[in-house]
Amino acid sequence: MDTVSSDPTANSDRTTVCYLARHCDVENPGRVLYGHLPNFGLSAKGQSQGRAMGRYLARTPLQAIYTSPLQRAQETAQLILGQLAHPVPVLVRPQLVEADFAHYLQGVRHKDILWKRPKWYLHMIWPGLVRGDESVGTMQQRVQAVITEGLRQHRGQAFVCISHGDPIQAFWAITEGRPPWALHRLQCAKGGLLKLTYHGDRLAEKIYLSPDAVAAASTRTSEPLPLIDPEPIRD
Repeated sequence: MDTVSSDPTANSDRTTVCYLARHCDVENPGRVLYGHLPNFGLSAKGQSQGRAMGRYLARTPLQAIYTSPLQRAQETAQLILGQLAHPVPVLVRPQLVEADFAHYLQGVRHKDILWKRPKWYLHMIWPGLVRGDESVGTMQQRVQAVITEGLRQHRGQAFVCISHGDPIQAFWAITEGRPPWALHRLQCAKGGLLKLTYHGDRLAEKIYLSPDAVAAASTRTSEPLPLIDPEPIRD
């Protein structure tokens, strides 16, 4: 019979991998900022990206998919799920949702941002400065909360968190000790991901895989990937 250790430090140094993924490409013929708006699903390109991401992740000991509640993230989650040999739970977590500032920007075409949404200037200079704009630290903390849940539930295995550009880049900036404006310099493209390797609760390695790198890796071999790649792909 298996026994559960009563020692709270047992297995505390095991290697766990979190794949912090951005949702895939969105169908957006009007070229608007869609933010939190409904009915923005994935494009044909996004569906292809999602399947590639699923094939890549299918070679890991994946145990769960955590996702933002927005449609584009949930569609990405389902495409990943469809490539797995065995089903895993898909768990919606509001902490992974798009940035609050997207409420202010949504519905405006890209080319009209400068004159229709003037607070955008301040957001670019210092995220979190104006009302309705989360700080980089706040976004990082809510993403970290879901990662921490995954680390506790899936110790020694792997899981995915599907979120959006600004929250992912906020996490990236904070974990590298960068200033707030680095939020806009660190670009996790749609369909890209950060592979986060943890030893216990300590982030030991962070690797960015672009959508092209994910697609290339998904076709290299059918053999299971180790938790830490011998030669990780770097962008």
